[in-house]
Amino acid sequence: MDQFALQWLVPRAPNRQTHVMLLDRERPAPSVLAVGHGADKVHALLSLWRTLITDAESAAAIAYVADEYTRRAGTAPTTS
Repeated sequence: MDQFALQWLVPRAPNRQTHVMLLDRERPAPSVLAVGHGADKVHALLSLWRTLITDAESAAAIAYVADEYTRRAGTAPTTS
């Protein structure tokens, strides 16, 4: 079982933000490490990844989100 999991809040109405939470399964529930939001899942993951870097979260958490982003976007995330 992976240490991390993503939980999504995807709006049905247009012009609403997609939200994603990074959960740490090794901490007592519920344990949300960080959240991100954006126009779609890719943008929300990029927002989450940048938040993890800004908050100096664990390298494992940052790598997990980077892998999820790369899988969906086809490229690695960048800070610019």
